[in-house]
Amino acid sequence: MDQSKKTWQDSDGRQRVGARARVSARGLALALSLALFGAPAARAQAPQAAASSGPAIEKETLQWVMVHSPPTVILQGVGQGRGFVDKALLLFQAGLPELQHQVLDANYARAAVELRNKPNVCVAAFLRLPEREAFVHFSEPYLTALPYQLVTLQRERPGRLPLLPDGQGRVDLAELLQAVPPGHLPQEGWRVGVAGGRSLGQRYDQMIKNLPVGARLSVRHGNPSVSGLLRMLLDDKVDAIIAFPTELSFAARELGLPTQELRLLPLRGADAATTVHVGCSRSALGARAVEGINAVIRKQGPRLESFYREWLPSASRANAPGPRP
Repeated sequence: MDQSKKTWQDSDGRQRVGARARVSARGLALALSLALFGAPAARAQAPQAAASSGPAIEKETLQWVMVHSPPTVILQGVGQGRGFVDKALLLFQAGLPELQHQVLDANYARAAVELRNKPNVCVAAFLRLPEREAFVHFSEPYLTALPYQLVTLQRERPGRLPLLPDGQGRVDLAELLQAVPPGHLPQEGWRVGVAGGRSLGQRYDQMIKNLPVGARLSVRHGNPSVSGLLRMLLDDKVDAIIAFPTELSFAARELGLPTQELRLLPLRGADAATTVHVGCSRSALGARAVEGINAVIRKQGPRLESFYREWLPSASRANAPGPRP
């Protein structure tokens, strides 16, 4: 804090009096001056002491953009703070004690905007894609998740084109979303719901950008995205949705829907597994943050993987990738 400066000026006491009186007067003035203001040497050192005890240096702030998508991230409600990325975030923050940490609640689209526009942002769960390399520093992968799946109801809805998986039980999303073939009504086509701003991987992201007129894709931007998508499926607003198995299990339990009523199908052309990274701003601060995060990942790899596996449906655990070595 700045302090106001005061100056004092002593009287020169030039009175024509006897020598003894002058000495007494001067002695009294000197004693009073020392009592009130201290010795001249002490006063000269005061500014130096004030300068050396200046304000403490504030830590740089790192903003963590988190998207409420249970059980990946649970920002409110049942299980708050127990998502597998919530737990990973605590380890990452502990590995960066030199920084001050803030959490920003946003959606997927906002997360990418924040990374582009600010130098001090990290997203704790971000897919590594070539088009993101220009504005994101990526950490090493810290967990390997089962890939997205197409989710529909076990009971068939009348008036829909047949769903035709290949010999390995996979569905091609591009084919499913094509315009309805000649001889069929538009309402016979499949309506698929996806979370807005979320990447489905390079192949499908590009496909969605180039969808032809007549494709029936419903994009939902609200949070939590998968619970909302599942509700759309139950309300017959879409015929299928795309979700991770962990998210689907959590959302179904939230809505009181037995998972036996759902049909899960792998997507053809999707990765066999999804590697999850931390993405930070492509800045000096982002690079330092990633360096510290990588140190945590190398030390805590198996523990980070275990956070994810705890949330897998029991039927999916057999197919889940094992912990990192």
